[in-house]
Amino acid sequence: TAKDALRVLRSLPDAETLVATLKQLLSEDGLNGFNLAAPGPVQTQILSTLVNDLLPTFWPALHGADRDLLLKCFCNVSGLNALLAKLRAIFRAEVDKLERLAELQSLLGAFQALMRGDNVILNLWTCLQLATLDQTKRDLLWKELAVTVTSGKIISTVAQAEDVTNYSQSNTLSPKCWLSNGAEYARWLGRNIAQLAVHEPHHYDSSVSRAMQDAAQMLAKSLNLGYSSSLIGGLISTLIAHDCEKLRSIFTLLPAHAKRRFLEQTLRWLSTVATSSSYTAVSETTSLHTDIEAIAFFLSALLTDEQSISFLTAVLYNPTLAAAYSRPVIRASIAALAHTPTSSSLETILECTMSTFNDRLFIEHAPILQQEVIAQVMLMTAGYLHRRSPMSVLLISRSSQHMQGTSNRLDTSGNRARWLGMIVATSISSLVDKEGSRMDFATNDVRTEEAVWYLGLVRVQDGIGSLQDFSRLIHNITAGKRLPPQPVFGPPRPPPPPVQSEVIGEKVTEIVDADDEDEQNNDGLKPYAKPDSDPEDSDDDATLVNRNKPRPPVYIRDLMTMLRDDKDHDRFQLGIKHAAPLVRRKSNFGSEVKDHAEELLSLLCNLQDPFDTDNFDDLRLRAMIAVLLSDVEALGPWLSKQVFVEGYSIAQRGVMMTAIGLAGRELAGLRHEDEMNPAFADINFPSKTLQPRLHATYTTAQTSMKRLQHATNRLEDRLMQPLALKAADHSTTHLDAVKVRTFSSRLTNESQRTVRKRTPNKLSKLLATAFFQPLISRYNQDLAFYASSTVFATAPIVLTTFLKTIALLLHASGPATLHLPDLTAAFWDLLLTLRVKAAGDITVLEAVLFSLLTMLEVNAEQSRQRLGREEQKRLAETQAWAEIVFEKSGGAEMRLNGGGNGKEEEKVRRLAAGVLVKCGKLIEEWRKEMFG
Repeated sequence: TAKDALRVLRSLPDAETLVATLKQLLSEDGLNGFNLAAPGPVQTQILSTLVNDLLPTFWPALHGADRDLLLKCFCNVSGLNALLAKLRAIFRAEVDKLERLAELQSLLGAFQALMRGDNVILNLWTCLQLATLDQTKRDLLWKELAVTVTSGKIISTVAQAEDVTNYSQSNTLSPKCWLSNGAEYARWLGRNIAQLAVHEPHHYDSSVSRAMQDAAQMLAKSLNLGYSSSLIGGLISTLIAHDCEKLRSIFTLLPAHAKRRFLEQTLRWLSTVATSSSYTAVSETTSLHTDIEAIAFFLSALLTDEQSISFLTAVLYNPTLAAAYSRPVIRASIAALAHTPTSSSLETILECTMSTFNDRLFIEHAPILQQEVIAQVMLMTAGYLHRRSPMSVLLISRSSQHMQGTSNRLDTSGNRARWLGMIVATSISSLVDKEGSRMDFATNDVRTEEAVWYLGLVRVQDGIGSLQDFSRLIHNITAGKRLPPQPVFGPPRPPPPPVQSEVIGEKVTEIVDADDEDEQNNDGLKPYAKPDSDPEDSDDDATLVNRNKPRPPVYIRDLMTMLRDDKDHDRFQLGIKHAAPLVRRKSNFGSEVKDHAEELLSLLCNLQDPFDTDNFDDLRLRAMIAVLLSDVEALGPWLSKQVFVEGYSIAQRGVMMTAIGLAGRELAGLRHEDEMNPAFADINFPSKTLQPRLHATYTTAQTSMKRLQHATNRLEDRLMQPLALKAADHSTTHLDAVKVRTFSSRLTNESQRTVRKRTPNKLSKLLATAFFQPLISRYNQDLAFYASSTVFATAPIVLTTFLKTIALLLHASGPATLHLPDLTAAFWDLLLTLRVKAAGDITVLEAVLFSLLTMLEVNAEQSRQRLGREEQKRLAETQAWAEIVFEKSGGAEMRLNGGGNGKEEEKVRRLAAGVLVKCGKLIEEWRKEMFG
């Protein structure tokens, strides 16, 4: 009986008895119909005995079929929960003994083996169906399993258990388990749900199987897990491989709120599959057109009811939501809705987008990215609707709303907003008016390559692809992945064992005859000089000489191979030290660097230090800057968007933004100002530092951004020094905060001030397209999609680094920057929206004030009159806010997070005073111009 089996298990049997007992427990007729997967007191006692006593003891000794037999006992809801509970109980206690550590490692290995594969959820579901015939009990057990699998308990439990095993009694870093990686776990969960959905049991006669319903229930709960791109990617890639009808069926069974969330995350995942990088006014390839049709096919398969159609329609006419997705996805969404025969969504989209686009408040305050997206959606929708119902477009174009909106656009002060109004008016007129009466502004702005592309949006006509097209797209994306993101944190690995440099034992010496030596000296021949000694081969024992010394890389492929080598200490360090010189040497020689630039830059972004290399962060940063400068036009937007890709740590994002900022300054001719000071030895007392593993963890993010902070401090001093000198001249009392220099040192400072060298500023031509627009657009997309859960909202250090990077780029580009008014307006709006965030964190407040001061300084050189004439509202808001910050800083009224000591508050007060002075000058000059 089952109780007899329990008695045997509690008696600590040997391996043969254990295997025989487990076979009896798992057999269908061995214990009178007893089922270990069914809920019950005996089953609970058996599982408790197995997980507490037998599994830690026998797991290292069992292999093959015997180990699988032991795992099969836990392939049920109770067994899974028992393993998780045991893991939590062990790592929460102090693990000081080797036995407890070995027990935890055995449990981790068993749990990882239990969860391996894409049919785990299906096997659990099958065991549940066979365990009980009561449907109510099945539903309760399935809900319990769904909560366990989708709530993040497994990820957190395995991650904490790994920390205990890694840091107990040794500093060795064991291989990471995929269960502790959120993205990998979400991808695994998506594949498992898909396998359950495609399962068709033979004993069900209904049109929709019970497995599909349970899969939909688990999918609805898993949407709250996080890592949406990984979850949706794993689910869809598996379902599409079987049949598109399965995807449609599981989507139909989702609740209304889950359908909306599933569509949101699907659009987000598709935006990572088909990015906006190739969707520009310059080029549009045939492969991109095929990808758009493939995505349109996939979206049309999801438009099964009015709810999904209404949601997709709302996404397209909402500027905030539409800006969160890539342009190919937006275009494919319009094509999918256009091919829905019984829908009036096109009319709704055109009316709503035209109302939003022509609204005066939207024109003046909305980011340019949102205005561009709404203009593109409106033009493509107008083209589709005109081919279906020309009269509808004619009536909308003759409405007072369109006429008044065009006037509002032409009357605005923003160049980009006015240009968009001209483009939209010209495009709509080309659809509804005859050849001789079409609107034509006859300016060069509407004849550029970008304008021609916008005007051609009304003629865009994408079809619906096929399942093969979408499968090919997914396959290409999966095959194109080169390196998964790797963690940069972790304890330092132990250094390699020292190489033997001396011979142990007696040495072999050469005996030279004195007569032979005299004969050699009397030859009358001039002897050669002794060769220089080779320190590497100075060993007396030839067997100890290392004849496989690695050589510096010569080709980029060799460099990438050396950087991927985490087993050879010498090869890795030689590769990282020669990475930047090799890339700079070959950047202008052939196309080798450009051919491998994206792959090499991706490798550097994910690179970690397995050997505790000296100056690793600086070496990697120099290599990233060198690769980025090899092809700025292509790699600038790519790296700017990688900053926002999920899966990267804070330190990795900081390194990327630092590389962007310093590479931009080098393009502007400011390379020598950003050189690092010589690295000094560590002079901290032992009591001032953390343990080695904790020190390596918490200092990586700071050291990776020290060069960017160094450049920021230099720029801040340069901006504040003239204000301080002027304040000293006038002996003002209300600007004491900016007096960082004494009046007696003014002449010395003036004589020592160096004039900026007239170097070619290549950044001024590339700032908008290579760095600024990708950074700002992806920030707005992340904020629109993730809201307060994005890393830029939860980690102030990431947001401050982001703002300082843009400010440094804008200052380095200078007043000759192309499209400077548009860039200024977009950056200004972004900074004003962060006033509430800055009120709660002093580091964000400092970054916002520094960015405002830098932006005003760049525009004050040649655009003073324009700022006073076109930006009165922003100037007034900035001046009023800076005055409030200046009054509250330095006193008892300021209570902020992130530091807030006297030194930090004084710095904030100084920056606020600088912003006040700049705004006051601009407003005063505008008043003089207006009133004389």
